[in-house]
Amino acid sequence: MASTPIVQPKQVSAARILTSSGFGLLFDSFDVGLLSYVLVSLAKEWHLSTTVTGVIGSVSSIGMAVGSAFAGSLADKFGRRNIFLFTLLIYSIATGLSAFAAGVGLFILLRFFVGLGLGGELPVATTYVLESSPDDVRGRRVVFLEMFWAFGSLIAALVSFFVIPSAGWRVVFLIGAIPALYTIVLRFALPETPRYTRLAKRPSMATALKQVWTNGMARRSAVTWILWFHNIRLGVLSVECRFGNGV
Repeated sequence: MASTPIVQPKQVSAARILTSSGFGLLFDSFDVGLLSYVLVSLAKEWHLSTTVTGVIGSVSSIGMAVGSAFAGSLADKFGRRNIFLFTLLIYSIATGLSAFAAGVGLFILLRFFVGLGLGGELPVATTYVLESSPDDVRGRRVVFLEMFWAFGSLIAALVSFFVIPSAGWRVVFLIGAIPALYTIVLRFALPETPRYTRLAKRPSMATALKQVWTNGMARRSAVTWILWFHNIRLGVLSVECRFGNGV
């Protein structure tokens, strides 16, 4: 019986891995930072109460929780690159459609899908870099990857400062849809990770979820989730504080 040939993963440079994945995190950070500036204009235009504004600021976090809960299992089933592209596309389309929202209900729904894409993309992008890097430089590359988050926050502040006063909040959401075009580049720039390519059997979603909470992984998973949601909560608080201060 002939043996199944082993597919050799395509070799890519460290720079391509970091920049391709890093720009995904940059766009994520851009959107998170952008919302805190947009809410001020949005509340004035739509005459939103503090409660509704808080819902808008928090619904993305709910979407992120859902997205992050399932993205890992989906990435085990369908591949890191595919889910990275898919979640980035969800985020981009929902962000772009937010520019055309005529009411707060539709805007809240779109913000949920934005969070869904964000929450799914962040852990998958990190996993992609981890599995594509040698052991001796793995930690260093992840640190470099996280630097893109800071750049995204800076760009959000600059875009909001120069664009919102002159062109309005809808334009900045159109800018946020640019990653949809970036997925076309990623489709050809990034191969699947070597580790996933070597997997002989793809685990089901149920199996992958079970493994996270068994076999000595439950404590690590709990700690990681607590830290993750704490960081999300800090982001929500920054939105609420900025809105409350009217800046």
